[in-house]
Amino acid sequence: MKMFRTIIVMALMVCLSSTPSAFAAKKSITGTVTCDGKGVAGVVVTDGVNMTKTDAKGAYSLPTKVKDPHCQFVHISIPSGYEVERVGNAPQFYKRVNPELRRQSFHFKLKEVDQSSYSVYAIADVHVSNGRFRWNHKEDADKYRASLVKTLDECVKATKEPTYIISLGDMTHPGTRPGYKGRTGGYSFKNYMDDTNVDAPIFNSMGNHDHNRPAVKGTYFTEETVYQSRADFNRDLGPEYYSFTIGRDHYVVVDNLFIITSDAHSTRDPKATKGCWIRLCERQHSWLERDIAALDKSKVDRIIYVAHAGLINSKGKFLQLDGERVANYFKGYEVVTLIGHHHADRSQKIKYNDTPIYQFVHPSGAGTGWYTFDNCEGTPAAIAHYQFNNGKIKRTYVPYGDNEGIAHYRVYDNGENKWHYPITSRTGTKNKYATEAAAATAEDKPAILVNVWGAYTCEFTESTGGRGKARKRLYDLKYRDWYWPTLERSLAGEVPEVARLKKAAWQTPKVGDHIWQYVPMDPDAEIRVVAKDLFGNVIADFKARAK
Repeated sequence: MKMFRTIIVMALMVCLSSTPSAFAAKKSITGTVTCDGKGVAGVVVTDGVNMTKTDAKGAYSLPTKVKDPHCQFVHISIPSGYEVERVGNAPQFYKRVNPELRRQSFHFKLKEVDQSSYSVYAIADVHVSNGRFRWNHKEDADKYRASLVKTLDECVKATKEPTYIISLGDMTHPGTRPGYKGRTGGYSFKNYMDDTNVDAPIFNSMGNHDHNRPAVKGTYFTEETVYQSRADFNRDLGPEYYSFTIGRDHYVVVDNLFIITSDAHSTRDPKATKGCWIRLCERQHSWLERDIAALDKSKVDRIIYVAHAGLINSKGKFLQLDGERVANYFKGYEVVTLIGHHHADRSQKIKYNDTPIYQFVHPSGAGTGWYTFDNCEGTPAAIAHYQFNNGKIKRTYVPYGDNEGIAHYRVYDNGENKWHYPITSRTGTKNKYATEAAAATAEDKPAILVNVWGAYTCEFTESTGGRGKARKRLYDLKYRDWYWPTLERSLAGEVPEVARLKKAAWQTPKVGDHIWQYVPMDPDAEIRVVAKDLFGNVIADFKARAK
């Protein structure tokens, strides 16, 4: 028995004496997070695989495998009430790991900011290729700088509270970026950041077209190699998934397009070997679950999920293949998702396991590939402005180009807002006006058509007390009646080559969730239209006449 105790004691002494050196060997990354020279405690630090928090002195350490290509960065989750240093418009919340150095130190500096109220400007799908993509307008880079960036700069300068910019992906294209097949021209992520020269931090998320394709034809990416699809983005813009907190809102930015072979076509087949999935890779799942678990629930009310493709679809079902799994991480919080990809304006809400999820899909900032400043369901190319104040969110759109200064809606009626043909109960129901006109009858009743982007509900009230019929999901007349003649003239060579439309299915007119037709009971009545957003805020209140 005595001998046994002696062995145990000796074993413990060996373990304790070896622990410091063994533990030190694992501390490949160390550093501090400070504000005005003082350490900031409790800041989450990660290398994308491992995660820790700073101690009372603001110090941290990570057992990073520096040669692991999945650990290219060390980044902090910027805590509430702080901002990081910037280089131009790029927030320095991350440091790049040197795979050749066994031990490295990275230090982050914060500054205190009053975030009791703040603004976010969101942009999506600008698709700039500097004229090197077959369906893009050849002057797209010039148009981007002269319209969107000019308007964004004006917005930032006019905003007096802390201001942040979020890009929802598809800034460029893999086949047009410098380096593709030895190409020197095109448009890089660095070009995009340089062109978006506004005085506010820009937080970027990855779109499907921001990925690289497999280097060798016939191969595909897996969980272990998918990092290669993010090579250009990582080189110029940093990590593809990360988080930060502003006020009482915690933002998680993810890459929810898993590229298999192609950036263009998504698939729901879990065994697919081509195209791409709308889902997170497993390393993101591991990181996201721990990132949310690390939150102090007494200090965070809302999760803002920032991704390129939708978490839910237009029918309120999960579009993202692992959507239920992701939503489970957010239990106990209100969730707002900011989405691009779908080139349309859409507002949706569901409740999943008592978790309220509000999703805002943003129209393309390029309109229809920079040919026109309208999206195919009539929403103008615009910047979405979110104002956060005491837990409330106010959302508005800021259009630009030939839509600059337009109100939150477009009206087609037979009164002050006359279109170049009568608006009837048949108008807006067909993909082409000619199809509607051919089916017109004398019984078609006068109506109004309203397109209110950002609207979730729309109410119609007749001045004479009647109650007519309303329906939604129709075509916007401005875009529909521009597209078909322009395409026809383009195919006939009657449009300058620089602005010539090609046949592209995604550019054809689409119905919009925010487009309503109202046929009044009394054709002579004045009709009051009140549209509300997802939170019940009135965003449009106007009057129109069907006759």
